[in-house]
Amino acid sequence: MKSNKRMYIKIIDILEKSPRSRKELIDEYILSLGLTREQLADRRTGGRANVERSKIGPVINEMKARGMITKSPEGIYYAADQKPIVIRNGRCESEIIKMLASKEMTRSDIRRELVKIFGTEKTVTEKDDNKLFSYMGEALRVLVREGVLVQNGNSYALAGKTVAKIDDINGMLELRNIFLSRLHKKGGEFFENYFMTLLGKYVSLFGKTVVTNTTTGGSADGGIDGIMETVDPLGFREKVMVQMKNRSDTTIETTVRGFYGAVCAAQGSRGIFATTSDFHPAADRFLKSIDNCVGVDGDMIFKMAMQTHYGIRKSGTEYTVDDHII
Repeated sequence: MKSNKRMYIKIIDILEKSPRSRKELIDEYILSLGLTREQLADRRTGGRANVERSKIGPVINEMKARGMITKSPEGIYYAADQKPIVIRNGRCESEIIKMLASKEMTRSDIRRELVKIFGTEKTVTEKDDNKLFSYMGEALRVLVREGVLVQNGNSYALAGKTVAKIDDINGMLELRNIFLSRLHKKGGEFFENYFMTLLGKYVSLFGKTVVTNTTTGGSADGGIDGIMETVDPLGFREKVMVQMKNRSDTTIETTVRGFYGAVCAAQGSRGIFATTSDFHPAADRFLKSIDNCVGVDGDMIFKMAMQTHYGIRKSGTEYTVDDHII
């Protein structure tokens, strides 16, 4: 493993930018070596480009066997067990607020939890770790400066604000994360029942009548966690199929594709994939490429709760988490 470490790092760096087919991965690896035009054009067996191609193929196979990269049924390669590391500054802030919603933590504790959440310990490169720690440091500074967090030596805690006004951006950010943190701690079964009820209330706001609204439950649900049948004012009926994940890790394209396949197989009119976290850019692109399936992330769930007042209570211009619901 040691002799091929540079090759491992280059391959994972390529895949963390975007998943690739085997040919695309090999071609981009060869281009990353900085070969001259003459070397790239040399088609002889002993030419530098062909020698490097003969090396990279077995390394890709070895990395797949070791679980460092994975391949989808469509032949697309991904880094880190089909979960490419996506680190976003906004999500870093959100995760910090979530974990501090229940207890005070030291900087080291926060760092350790963020590594687990983003999965950066699974990669051989330190680039993603450094990026994550940079975001963490900046997020902590901003949140303390803006009064969202209080710092006591090397420890951090929420400032305790659980009520926010709609025009208070920082207050709403904290309220959203307290809401999602509570929802996450309730577990998968609670989330499924909560979201299906929330969805029913939400579609009713737009003139649809909910005819049936059920959670399927169990491990043999075929990828469908909930089914809702609706009828609009003109009498058009729809059968909406829902998958719900109460999780902190990013939802990847392969997972969404699997759900969409289940919706099509069950002849559903529409599909909704709901997660308390967010979607990988590739998963988001796939959802936008189809017209009968959408993704609902943690931000959207919070907005739905605000609009329906189910999970979030409104009093005048102030919002707060509804303790009777969550």
